[in-house]
Amino acid sequence: MNILVADDDAETAALLRTLLEHDGHDVLIAEDGAEAWELFRNGDCRMVVSGWRMPGMDCLELTRRIRGDLATSYTYVLLVIDNPDVDIPQGMAAGADDFLARPITAAVLRARLALATRVITMQEILERQFRDLDAISRRLRRDLLAAEQAQRALLPISVPGIPDLEFAWYLKSCDEVGGDTLNVFRLDEQHLCFYVLDVSGHGVASALLAVQVSRFLHPLMGAASLIKKPGLIANGYQLASPRDVLRDLNALFPSQPQSMQFFTMAFGIYDLLSHRAVIASAGHPGPLLLRATGQIEAPPVSGHPIGFFQGGVADFSEIEVVLHAGDRMLLYSDGASEAADAAGVTYGTPRLAEAMQRGRTLVLQEALHGVVAELAGWRDGKALVDDVSLLAIGRLR
Repeated sequence: MNILVADDDAETAALLRTLLEHDGHDVLIAEDGAEAWELFRNGDCRMVVSGWRMPGMDCLELTRRIRGDLATSYTYVLLVIDNPDVDIPQGMAAGADDFLARPITAAVLRARLALATRVITMQEILERQFRDLDAISRRLRRDLLAAEQAQRALLPISVPGIPDLEFAWYLKSCDEVGGDTLNVFRLDEQHLCFYVLDVSGHGVASALLAVQVSRFLHPLMGAASLIKKPGLIANGYQLASPRDVLRDLNALFPSQPQSMQFFTMAFGIYDLLSHRAVIASAGHPGPLLLRATGQIEAPPVSGHPIGFFQGGVADFSEIEVVLHAGDRMLLYSDGASEAADAAGVTYGTPRLAEAMQRGRTLVLQEALHGVVAELAGWRDGKALVDDVSLLAIGRLR
């Protein structure tokens, strides 16, 4: 082990050097604190043995500097003292590890070195474990970033180009990735599909389930699509009802007692000709409707969460809503309505509705930004404990 001896007393320094080299250690000698500091900065010393009083920089200042140097591995500091009652408290406050009282003997020095070796070895193990954990942490952060990007790819790519309608959405995960997702897309010339999905919990496991569910909800007809089913005529198709889509999902994602994962969902199909939307719920909050008059409606819709009950037992209901010119509809996850302030008071659906009302004269995206800002103001810096999803559809004329 490389050991730095700092002492302006030549006799003490020579004695320490002899004893340490006899035990197989490499020794550097400094005659004062300033020289010791330079040798420490330029060398690889795992231990420093320092006399108490030295010109220029005493052992206390030297110890404080060593402790403040975070660029090096842990260094064991052993101070040679004359007055234990005074020197030990001061040395401990500066960051010393141990003390060696005069007169110095080989037996006591070896005992102190044995203790120092154990501590240094443990520090090396901890540093190695920390480096390993840091490498794992960096890899996990890269993986989480990739997972977040993959999850973001599930969100609406662009606003459906429909002159009579406007769209806005917002999704915020409480972790790097979360269990919420949403989408709105065109099924054909006459129909839109929209949904908000909320997987229990949050983090990677919830995000993976959200991605799995989303794979079955796309506008292309095929074996993997639950929305478009083959029709009776060649190359034809028929749209499954929202209730049937939820039933199929419940069959595909049965209860898993070992993971206790389930999800809630509001799923709807919008008829562009009649402006009627049929919405089914799987344990998810129903829509909020903001009429052109400013009136808020919250039509109830019930249903069981998917994958919650063993044996595939679940029931889902549908509602039908009509958007008139100037009306807006908001789908949301309970991370929005249940966001809490510092006192633990939840934001609640009524406040969410009032925030919608306050933005009714704004374009939909700006109005939704206002809702998000009010949610953030309500939390007043408190971290999210659940993912927040908002999906809004407005009829212009």
